[in-house]
Amino acid sequence: MATVEYISHKGLGLGITIYLLGTALVGKWYIHDGQWHDLQSVLCSLYVTQSNVAYAANAPLFNCTVVIDEWCNYSVGLEPELTLAFVAEKDVSQVDTWNQQRSEKLRVHTLALEQQQQETEATASDEGQVFDRVAVGGTFDHIHAGHKILLTMTALLASKSIVVGVTDDSMLKSKKHREYIASTQERIANVIEFLGTVRRGLVYDVVPISDPFGPTITDPSIQALVVSLETEKGGEAVNRERLLRDFPKLELRMIDVISSDNASVSGQDLGALKISSTWIREYIARQQQK
Repeated sequence: MATVEYISHKGLGLGITIYLLGTALVGKWYIHDGQWHDLQSVLCSLYVTQSNVAYAANAPLFNCTVVIDEWCNYSVGLEPELTLAFVAEKDVSQVDTWNQQRSEKLRVHTLALEQQQQETEATASDEGQVFDRVAVGGTFDHIHAGHKILLTMTALLASKSIVVGVTDDSMLKSKKHREYIASTQERIANVIEFLGTVRRGLVYDVVPISDPFGPTITDPSIQALVVSLETEKGGEAVNRERLLRDFPKLELRMIDVISSDNASVSGQDLGALKISSTWIREYIARQQQK
């Protein structure tokens, strides 16, 4: 696996896009069941590593997004807001190619990286199911690493469209530091912006929801639902409701590498990582008091 990293300014905050080139997990322009766990483990490792560095630098809100070349459906290197590239020596030629097409050339810093043997690609027997339309839900307040893994895996699982249910303001009245929760429309806009970075070419239906189910019990065309460890029981409740309506049962796909209560990467305990919207709101509140 080769990585190319870009630093860019978006709005008022400094951010970085990690662009993965030539990953062995890629087979087609969507992922199969057989690739599900491996890919979420890769994403988790990258986001956790970046989060550790950001916290150590006292910059916990630093924005990082991981984009996979073969699945994003656009050339990240031609995005106008990007200014600086950190690349492995063998990928410098790729940046040169992008610079020939850019009006403002990327500055390049070459990284000395250890060569790693590429893993074997998934075989046909690993493929499993593919879904046209996939759903996911959440508050998506102050989009953080956990949200990004959830949304990325949902976008990569679908071949045509995804449905994202964003919890409406009316359901968040008891949340701690509620005054720092972005409005429903802002959170919807943030989800759409993120999805447009990690995967283009799909239909994104991002809608507010005012109950735990949202479109999953009104849209019979949804085929799969992505859940976390904390929301697995909610997925089972969705299927009970769909059964009452004579809708097809949803296939549940779990993000199991990271959660607010139990998370690990290669055996490393990540409980100390403050990857949650609640912690982010508390951090913002503390900063406001200074």
